[in-house]
Amino acid sequence: MTDSTRSTPASGRNASDTRERILEAARACFSRRSYENVGLREIASEAGVDAALVSRYFGGKEGLFAQVVEGAFHVEEHLPESLDTVGEFLVAEVMAESNVTGEFNPLRLLLLGATSPDTAEMVSARFHAEFVQPLARKLKGRDAEIRAALIGSYVIGLATMRHMLESPTLTSASSRKVAAFVAAAIQTCVGISD
Repeated sequence: MTDSTRSTPASGRNASDTRERILEAARACFSRRSYENVGLREIASEAGVDAALVSRYFGGKEGLFAQVVEGAFHVEEHLPESLDTVGEFLVAEVMAESNVTGEFNPLRLLLLGATSPDTAEMVSARFHAEFVQPLARKLKGRDAEIRAALIGSYVIGLATMRHMLESPTLTSASSRKVAAFVAAAIQTCVGISD
């Protein structure tokens, strides 16, 4: 059998399916625990594949993590048409975030990845490229990138306090009241113009 006959559409589809299963398992694993505490064998087991395939498709754990974070923080296509409600929208997204550890959770990935010396720089660069810069382009006006970064800090701060630290104050407070305060702070950053 030649190499050209091995590469049939079915095997290409299987390879693509396998690669996607590995990515899906890695997203869930890296959303549960930090980079250092997740092993390739665990990811492979969750994906139902041999650990050697993870290295074959992604070149190892670092390459796999890079694929997991790529696209994880895209905000642009999710933003409402009008920036008049972006604060409410972003807060609703954070408040609705599930703390279920078996699913992919971009905010947990961000928080866990940012605390790891091995992944912090990568996560920071991705968040800046996929959240801060696109939001800044939408905001326009004076200091748009600083304002977008501040909006990101409100989102990350609320996610940290509510879902990671499980702040008793924020978890017991009225969701509507918390949302109103944070949304108003975000809208202040949105509303600044030249």
